[in-house]
Amino acid sequence: MAKSKGIPFSRIFEVAGAMKMAQDRSESSVKVEVLVGAGAPADEISAMKRCFVPETARAHVLVWDLSSRAETAPDADTDLAVVLVGTQPKEAARIALACVRRKCGCIFVVPSALEAPQELPRELEDTVDIVAAAGEEAILSKLALALAAQEERILLAAAFPFCRKAVASALVRQSALANMGVGAISLIPGSDLPIMLAEQERLALDLMGVYGKKPGPEAAADLAGVFGAGFAYRAIARTLAGAVPGIGWALKASVAYGGTVLSAWAVETHLAGDMPEIWSNIQEFVSALAGAQGREAAPERQEQEQPRIVPLAQATLPEAPKDEGDGYITLS
Repeated sequence: MAKSKGIPFSRIFEVAGAMKMAQDRSESSVKVEVLVGAGAPADEISAMKRCFVPETARAHVLVWDLSSRAETAPDADTDLAVVLVGTQPKEAARIALACVRRKCGCIFVVPSALEAPQELPRELEDTVDIVAAAGEEAILSKLALALAAQEERILLAAAFPFCRKAVASALVRQSALANMGVGAISLIPGSDLPIMLAEQERLALDLMGVYGKKPGPEAAADLAGVFGAGFAYRAIARTLAGAVPGIGWALKASVAYGGTVLSAWAVETHLAGDMPEIWSNIQEFVSALAGAQGREAAPERQEQEQPRIVPLAQATLPEAPKDEGDGYITLS
């Protein structure tokens, strides 16, 4: 008995489950503790003041002195501890161990890798992220990448805009690679489409969470667009695979990856409110192109408008005005 090529109900349930998860996530809170060690550089402290300003009421940030909290931090409901190590590597290691026990994310911020705690317990080596950077911008950039690797990265991105691009990029890359694998190893014709569509719909919902948007009526247009684009990508993949036999699997994988990235870009652009700016840029480009074409055609018009020069002997000149004796002449 042949298997149906339609979208299985299991995939519909997956998308419905993703929507329920997105709704629950929009009502969840996130808590960050920043622990400042003695001797922490001023640029690290300034960077923390810039980046950990909550945009949502469900985000909470607590700032502590590392010395006073080394024995008690983090709280049981803390999702992430950011430790400015300074000159207190032992106290920082104690915080990291407590984070592992409480299943809380932990990030060390140090000026360079040489100043990171060197004698961490073995169980901490793979669980603590180290941001080694000097200067506010470099610290913010690397810290954003560290937050993108956290379990609660979507909630963190919704609360703290500085890391949204990094979190969105990580989600898109993960989803695109998953769809690329599906496109490359699909065994039953048409079986890859529902899997890829479900993955792209989940990605769209995750991106909405990154930008602090709840899945509601406004999200329906984005989800519908992703759904329709999925069928377009399949048609492209089939056309390319038929035109170049033998490497169809590679072409399908490439289209799956590129299509996922393109759909995610469209959703993210809409969520970030950049669509009017992009349209404005397109209009400016078209205007500039039209202006360039006009400048190319201008010399021809100038040649037509230039006066025709003839020898003086052949020219018909007006009669000179009569001299009225005052030394001036009037030209009419």
